[in-house]
Amino acid sequence: MSTKKIILIVIAVLIVLIALSYWTGRQMSKFAFNSPSTVVETESWLSLDLSANLPEYNEVLPLSFLGKMSRNSVQNLTAKIAKAKTDDRISGLLLEPTMVSLSMAALDEVGLAIMDFKTSGKPVIAFGDMLSHADYLMASFADEIYMEPSASAGLMLSGTSANIMFYKELFDKIGVKMHVIQAGEFKGAGEPYSQTSLSEGTRQNIEAALSDHFNLILNGLAERRELTYDDVLSVYNNRQDFILNADAALQMRLIDHAMPRTQMLSEKGIDPDKLVSISEYSLPRPASLKSSVAVIYLSGNIAPGTGSFDAAMISQAKVSKIVKQIEEDNNIKAVVLRVDSPGGSALESELIYQELLKLKSSKPMVVSMGGTAASGGYYISCAADHIIADPGTLTGSIGVIMMLPEATGLSRKIGLRSQTIKFGKYANAINPLESYSPQLIASLRRNSEATYDEFKARVMTARKISPDKINSIAEGRIYSAEDAMAVGLVDELGSLDYAVQKAAELADITAYQVQNFPRKISFFEALRDSDFLKMQTKSLFATPWWDLNSQILAELETIEPYKWLYLMPVRVVE
Repeated sequence: MSTKKIILIVIAVLIVLIALSYWTGRQMSKFAFNSPSTVVETESWLSLDLSANLPEYNEVLPLSFLGKMSRNSVQNLTAKIAKAKTDDRISGLLLEPTMVSLSMAALDEVGLAIMDFKTSGKPVIAFGDMLSHADYLMASFADEIYMEPSASAGLMLSGTSANIMFYKELFDKIGVKMHVIQAGEFKGAGEPYSQTSLSEGTRQNIEAALSDHFNLILNGLAERRELTYDDVLSVYNNRQDFILNADAALQMRLIDHAMPRTQMLSEKGIDPDKLVSISEYSLPRPASLKSSVAVIYLSGNIAPGTGSFDAAMISQAKVSKIVKQIEEDNNIKAVVLRVDSPGGSALESELIYQELLKLKSSKPMVVSMGGTAASGGYYISCAADHIIADPGTLTGSIGVIMMLPEATGLSRKIGLRSQTIKFGKYANAINPLESYSPQLIASLRRNSEATYDEFKARVMTARKISPDKINSIAEGRIYSAEDAMAVGLVDELGSLDYAVQKAAELADITAYQVQNFPRKISFFEALRDSDFLKMQTKSLFATPWWDLNSQILAELETIEPYKWLYLMPVRVVE
């Protein structure tokens, strides 16, 4: 089948989907909360049968006509666990995570909800057959952990890591030179493109932050499993096998029972027909109270957006729409920003910061930091009155970077020449097929310092840090939440719920409800407000994940050359 025919078929299918989504959008409010098709009997158990990526918040309402009544998210999950705590039909909680992916901060939110559920006196048990690291961390909040005894089952405790891929030698081979212009000694985001390993200062900084992160995990597991810190550390560092079978896990006191799932259900008196999936368990429509606290979920990279919807991006367009909605609602008395972002565009960060400042002028604002609130993510946090970080947050990375690829060597290798006739000192100044002039590089370095100074000025104003102290805190350094509090970048450690309480306290209100933003929209509205057709068509012809060359090219697409970036240089993997 030709490419043209495939594209025509895709367009036809999308048109049908849009039509269905339009109808669904008009009907969606009927299904957003209680579902008449979901029946919960007495003596039921709520099953947290989670898998894959678990975002903090879903902006799009589910396609209920397709039978999917709910999409899992941390916000959705914790609300349902809170409801189940007082639901007389629910006898207990069964955790069955399978290859779950979520940040440490998101895990803390789910864990706090499970711990609160336990205060009802209802049991919480966990079962797994092939448990990843994140799966086990979630399971550790249970009263008892059961594991499939088969030799093909297992537990994988990997630890915490940050992998950095270096492209300099590849660039050298193909004739590309990457000019890295940065302000901030430890910024590090450009080092993969200009070096073959991390500089010593950058490595030490990342290592210190990850060490704190790892210790947080060890202490949490030790407390929940009633082990010593050294016991848990020994499991991670001294065990012989990567995948632990049930007998080994039992011997190390990581689990309580090696038992097949059917036997576990029988011994616990759980009727398999009365297991209610968390996805099918509905939430009641919230009570209407006069006062509200708005929680704005800002997740993803910071980048310009043409529309107000993009679930994986924070843009001025999206924030502006939310700010307008909140300003028009007189019942909203305070605002919480839930920030989970490694940063991105420097200019977009400033534009978002200005939008949030405007909102703060009329309503008290508190930041609740998620897994990452660094660089541009920290920049926009500076708009708030009070900053609360989750204990598992990574933050800081105050610095700026720009990368300019120069492909003169590549052009010569393929027989391509470039010659410019120009009038004006900087005419055609940025041309990757010609060498950049020393005057241009010097000019951009001055620009980087000015942009960096603006970042530091925002931090000094927000955090009341003196000019003689700011450089010892900034310079691109990454901080664990505890270290960030020690140097004055955050005020307290705490959960999202605690941040909501703090915002209500600043607004002097006691009876209130929570409104989540961005407001959930139908699938049709998401299509309308995003470049969905282009994204879906492109994905049809994407090279599979096992093609390393394509994966390298995809990574390089995130560089965003010729733009000033407030961007944290690493991604943490649990």
